[in-house]
Amino acid sequence: MGPGTGAPLSGGPLHADLERLYGIALAEASLPGALYQGDPPDDTSSPVPAGQGSAPADPVEQVERALQRIAATDGEFRAWALVDAEGARAEAERNGGRGTLRGLPVGVKDLIDVAGMPTGAGSRHLDGAGRRVPAADAGSVARLRAAGAVVVGKTTTHEYAFGGTTPPTRNPHDTARIPGGSSGGSAAAVAAGHVRLALGSDTGGSVRIPSAYCGTAGFVPSPGRLPGDGVLPLAWSLDRVGLIAATAGDIALSASALGIISPAGGAARPTGFGGLRVGVPAGTLDEPVDPAIGAAFERALATVRDLGGEVVDVEIPHGWAGVTAGMTIILGECLDYHRERRGPGGDELFGADVRAMLDLAAEVPAGAYVRAQRVRHLLRGEALAALSGVDLLAMPTMPCVAPRADAVADGMVPVGGTEVTMAAAHLRYNILANLAALPCGTQPLGTDRDGLPIGLQWVAAPGRDETLISAMTTIAPTTGARTTGQAHVR
Repeated sequence: MGPGTGAPLSGGPLHADLERLYGIALAEASLPGALYQGDPPDDTSSPVPAGQGSAPADPVEQVERALQRIAATDGEFRAWALVDAEGARAEAERNGGRGTLRGLPVGVKDLIDVAGMPTGAGSRHLDGAGRRVPAADAGSVARLRAAGAVVVGKTTTHEYAFGGTTPPTRNPHDTARIPGGSSGGSAAAVAAGHVRLALGSDTGGSVRIPSAYCGTAGFVPSPGRLPGDGVLPLAWSLDRVGLIAATAGDIALSASALGIISPAGGAARPTGFGGLRVGVPAGTLDEPVDPAIGAAFERALATVRDLGGEVVDVEIPHGWAGVTAGMTIILGECLDYHRERRGPGGDELFGADVRAMLDLAAEVPAGAYVRAQRVRHLLRGEALAALSGVDLLAMPTMPCVAPRADAVADGMVPVGGTEVTMAAAHLRYNILANLAALPCGTQPLGTDRDGLPIGLQWVAAPGRDETLISAMTTIAPTTGARTTGQAHVR
């Protein structure tokens, strides 16, 4: 999610931002809570039958190579919380030859349950007597296994997904820089070439932020298209499970294998944007942004036009309120989830940054949470109105490249020659899709002059996952993977 540490509410930045939320004129009746409940999946959400698709390399060989790559470089990148080498070998022998993914090694964020493996969530609360070892796979993991994938292990997460740096994981493009979060381990494992596919979770950008920083592709499906059970929550009304992969093409093929899109949608390779309208929210580049990111985004829009698409400006009048509304919801729901862990004997087990965020959450009045949910409903309506006239929204994924770890130690992020809070940097372009319950994805869009990855984000209307993935596979399908030679998801 990536909020960073927070100042006290009284007189602090969040207090001032909440005052702005109270200045928004709202209708008397709004729908609070889990907006996604009104968006049931359509029939493309059924898993693809086992046996479809072309066979990749031998499953046992794939798994063995992945384990070798992890052993060779994870001491440097620290992307894995747990590697189950023997279990992965046994699974490859037993079930790796079935399904579309046939033995593909995958990582699972250590917030998501895998049967027999501890779910650690990056927390000392889940060590020792509090250890959580689930008896059943999360729904998303079960679907991966049904498609033939082999779980190699658990990737690191920022503690309880409540942050954007994912210590101790390092960015494979520059180990002095953060991988982003909270699914930083999944993105780093893919960027390092350990695996080509990993699961993450996304509350305010936790799949897309590390994907952009690490040069991978990330995709968060429409609510209901990928199961969300068996995942420890950050904020229950915003959380979704998503995919992180080496390329947009790998996203397409794995989304097809998991039944998120139709098999035909995963196999198709579009040749252009003919007939599509792409909307750019007004003011997208008005706030501070790294020059290389602004230039790369403009080049991407030019490519859309060159390939037959139309690019138009769209209005989301209260888009500025998204960061504050999203943070208020996350704080309230996270505080509720952790209420039994707080107090003497519990607070000291939280990391300093998470403890500071929970302290901040305790100061947010209940009325502010209700107000934020009502603003969320307003923003969803504005986003859907914008999407009614276009096929997709496009924007940068992040306003900056991955910052150095020492530069963000105080919770501020260098962006475009200035500094902004980590919440403002990480949520600026990402939180709208969570608040409005929309499918979204990010893809590599080249690098800056220092070789640091840049991401391009797409957002679509509910159920338009295939359109979004089609766009991702049309724009320069590049990879941020550090190593080569790994079998593709084919």
